[in-house]
Amino acid sequence: MNWLTNYIKPKLESLVKKKDIPKNLWIKCQCGTMIYYKDYDKSLGVCNECGTHMRLPADTRIKFLLDDGKYEKIKVSISKTDPLSFKDKKKYKDRLKQARKKTKEDDAVILAEGKIEGIDVLLVVFDFNFMGGSMGINVGNAIVKACEISVKKNLPLIIISSSGGARMQEGILSLMQMPRTIAAIQKVKENKIPYIVVLSDPTTGGVCASFAMLGDVLIAEKGATIGFAGRRVIEQTIKETIPDNFQTADYLLEHGMIDIVVHRKDLKNKIYKILKFIEKN
Repeated sequence: MNWLTNYIKPKLESLVKKKDIPKNLWIKCQCGTMIYYKDYDKSLGVCNECGTHMRLPADTRIKFLLDDGKYEKIKVSISKTDPLSFKDKKKYKDRLKQARKKTKEDDAVILAEGKIEGIDVLLVVFDFNFMGGSMGINVGNAIVKACEISVKKNLPLIIISSSGGARMQEGILSLMQMPRTIAAIQKVKENKIPYIVVLSDPTTGGVCASFAMLGDVLIAEKGATIGFAGRRVIEQTIKETIPDNFQTADYLLEHGMIDIVVHRKDLKNKIYKILKFIEKN
């Protein structure tokens, strides 16, 4: 029967045109609900059963926010990929290759210029799929470049964060991006250009402790985890039990740390209204 398996079957398969079937037909929510991929796309990654806002790839976010899904992608120069020759269980270079293959992006952010309801904007969108959206030298470069373009073209700057914080594989060079990005954002503010931050799940660590909490308006997606240190670290440090909803979007809103909590489907309209209000005032 080998001739059937080795010769006839491949020949038949080559003659039959295969349908383009998506690899992941179903997406599983944390509540256990299985979501058909077309329904997932229609709901913008929000579970219809429990309301969980699942993490989205950066390009998907950009397309649903900008008019007709059209945008100009801004290229950011990539610096030395492994400045410390770092290795844990894997070489950092190998982790980067894996992340780039997975996301088809050079690093954890995309810069995009487009329109929101006719208003020209500049977006910086994090992709958690790229090493947890962590901030290293290249992410710092991207944010600095975005600020420079924002000032030069007088474009409102919108950053959508989704990050575990500083990238440990770049050590102190990663931590240096915190003051560097803060200084770049300050230039935007000095030029009285609107700076809006959308805090999506999760926004933590060095990203939360730097540019992400400096927006003129801080918007959080429902259910987002937002904070510097993790629950376990805080409890072990202060020797107390913290509330169950600690570091959630609603908790931060209740305590005056952010301005608005929105459902993802309302995000574009909310940003538009904020920009129009700023424009008039």
